[in-house]
Amino acid sequence: MSLRKAFYPDSVAIIGASADEQAERDDGWLGRLKESGYRGRLYPVNPRASQILGLRAYASIAEVPGPVDYAIITVRTSLVLALLRECVAKGVRHVHIYSGGFAESGKEEARNLQQEIADAIKGSNTRLIGPNCLGIYCPASGLSFSYGFPTEPGPVAIVAQTGSAMNRFVPLACSRGIHFSKVISYGNAVDIDSPELLEYLADDAETKCIMVYVEGVKDGRRFFNAIAKCSSQKPLIVLKTGFTASGARAVGSHTGALVGSQHVWQAVFKQTNAIAVETFDEALNQLVALRYVAPPAGRRVGIVGLGGGHGVITADLCGKEGLQVPYFTEETTRRLEQMTGLTIGRGIRNPAEMGLGMTGLYKDFAAGLRIVASDDQIDLLLIQLYPEGYVRHWAGGPQMEHALDVIITAAKSLAKPVVMVIGLGYDIDIMSVTLAAHKRCLQAGLAVFATPEAAVRAIAKLIGYYENAEPDSTELRAEASQQR
Repeated sequence: MSLRKAFYPDSVAIIGASADEQAERDDGWLGRLKESGYRGRLYPVNPRASQILGLRAYASIAEVPGPVDYAIITVRTSLVLALLRECVAKGVRHVHIYSGGFAESGKEEARNLQQEIADAIKGSNTRLIGPNCLGIYCPASGLSFSYGFPTEPGPVAIVAQTGSAMNRFVPLACSRGIHFSKVISYGNAVDIDSPELLEYLADDAETKCIMVYVEGVKDGRRFFNAIAKCSSQKPLIVLKTGFTASGARAVGSHTGALVGSQHVWQAVFKQTNAIAVETFDEALNQLVALRYVAPPAGRRVGIVGLGGGHGVITADLCGKEGLQVPYFTEETTRRLEQMTGLTIGRGIRNPAEMGLGMTGLYKDFAAGLRIVASDDQIDLLLIQLYPEGYVRHWAGGPQMEHALDVIITAAKSLAKPVVMVIGLGYDIDIMSVTLAAHKRCLQAGLAVFATPEAAVRAIAKLIGYYENAEPDSTELRAEASQQR
């Protein structure tokens, strides 16, 4: 059975919608769906209410008129099994069990109850998401598992064994210009599991890039094949957890999954060209790189900024991640010398130190970027900008905006990818200027990161992916190119 109706249901039943309308409006599933703009038929189910939030309430799912494509069960654990059986008898196509307290609890009776849930749908046409999960966020259809999620769809899909982390990750990603086609929190995976979701998303025309957060898998071979299928068609980011003893214990109490060997997973990543990351922050940085950075022709980085120490450290980071920081050609060095003069303590051979301050070198900085970009030894530019001087010593925000004007205008004219590093700062005044600068860069189509470590690692993995990608996996490449 296709999963499409799980993402685009014509009707949704909320089994356990609260009779307390204020509570349902503020923190209920019916309230979430009304707030997110779901346009299909909504059926609240609660035997103690006749109407909830302006909609007729039904005593049971059996009383709902007509077919139900998607049902959300949000009741205490002891009631779930009986209500699921009613859904099966009704012929509900997809059931999402939000309720927890099953195998993840580690209790034998809870594991037995989860097995009964699995048995209840065997031989039926009902598919199950969960239990112990948040379900589906699909902006295009109006499905959402949280208040305030953006209604604008995008090209990224997430398959996640966790739910609460997605409540933070989705808005954080959207603040950096990343929007979603689908996000699925699938929890204990009694029925629908990560391989099936990945197989669907690999063929989903609305999805150009996929991220998966996984704690453990049941069918290793199918999961491997699903990863291989996805990464042969579009970028796939994998955040696998539970490799340490402490992490494995945490996984067991979260979803009850079996974690597997780190060596096996590393082999899987290498064989499939999946992009492995270790944290949600790194995953988001990788999405930013994929979204905004056109594939460089090679691994040679030209580092530009004010301050020699920052440049030296970034050059070291590049080396550790397999990127190269070659000397500029003699012609490039000569042109930079003519432009900047041989100021004591300033390097121009790569990294290149060029002024961006109240000395009025804005024009020279833009010219310097063009000189570096014209060097045949360089494939991409990494520009470092730190806001402390603008806020503490010069004109603050306006001076920073002027600097960004120069950089953004110059970057848009260059034929090579440009990556920005703008440090976040150490107090609220600096951070407010920095966050505005980040937003400005993203709006202009420039990838921006808070640290050189984040930028270098994301770019190295981006290049590694494209070096090994199938020739026809070009959709995201074209989109990143169009950002500039």
